[in-house]
Amino acid sequence: MILIGFGMLLSGCATSIEKLPVYTGESGASYLSVHKKKVVYIQYLGVGGYLFRYGKNALMTAPSITNPSLFKIVSMTRLKTNEALVDKLLPPVEDAETILVGHTHYDHLLDVPYIMKNHAKKAVVYGSGTMEHIMAPAIDKSRIVTVDKYAAKGRVPGQWIYNQYRTVRFMAIESEHAPHFAGMKFLPKGPCDEDLKSLPRTVFGWVEGRTYAYLIDFLDEQGNSAFRVHYQDAASSPPFGFVPDLPANEQKRVDLAILCVASFQQVNNYPEGIINTIRPKNIILGHWEDFFRGQKRPVRTLRTTNIRNFIKRLESVKPDDSRWFLPLPFTQIRLPLEKS
Repeated sequence: MILIGFGMLLSGCATSIEKLPVYTGESGASYLSVHKKKVVYIQYLGVGGYLFRYGKNALMTAPSITNPSLFKIVSMTRLKTNEALVDKLLPPVEDAETILVGHTHYDHLLDVPYIMKNHAKKAVVYGSGTMEHIMAPAIDKSRIVTVDKYAAKGRVPGQWIYNQYRTVRFMAIESEHAPHFAGMKFLPKGPCDEDLKSLPRTVFGWVEGRTYAYLIDFLDEQGNSAFRVHYQDAASSPPFGFVPDLPANEQKRVDLAILCVASFQQVNNYPEGIINTIRPKNIILGHWEDFFRGQKRPVRTLRTTNIRNFIKRLESVKPDDSRWFLPLPFTQIRLPLEKS
């Protein structure tokens, strides 16, 4: 059944992006290294991966660069990071303190162990207990934190987790992962309850585990939220992934919502539900490109996904004062902080 499902994906076509309103960013990358307190810099790393910079703070969500072909997935070929490709394409992340993982499928977690060992050598990774057990053979446990007991559930807030200097905080939010196609999931959900002895060899070892959204605050000198991000790496049905009922002194409009285009039609009321609830000022559409292609091939849309329909539905509910981006992988976006 699983291989039949992948066959359905294979039969679908990844289409050209020629007529899509793809955002290609600003020319040059130099501004990403400039520490300015009034601007947040975001670089899309493909699939669910992003690099955020605010002042001297750097935070990532799980990068995915290797992009194994669909043939390798279906043929059960051993999956491993394309180290040369990661070295070439990953931007400088030596100063990254934090890596957030929403769920543990290979297209989100495969490259993280190599990146932590060779690029983000000081970063701590946060995610589900399944993530901890999968990562255990590759990364020292002192650099892995499980968020299960800290996460918000429904309308009940979770616990904020702060970085070392208390300039960034984030809260995990219980969410869900949409079916892949026709109401079916083609990869095991898990969980993984024991430390693995080695990283998974095939796609089926990278089980889903619990899925989390994240609320991320970049803080001002007084410890208040200067810029708030709501992040999802999987589409979800309401109310999964919604911002919980925070205390009055922590309430703030979301400055940036990162949405997941993949499989959005497999769940109810997405993106309408989340947009109507958080009313973000800016929106980034992620996980929209065909991640079975090689990085040397032209970017095409994800199979079985109608991006134009997603955009139409988004446009029908987004706030009048908000704007959205459909970024090309590795595109950089900078968003200014609004004056208080």
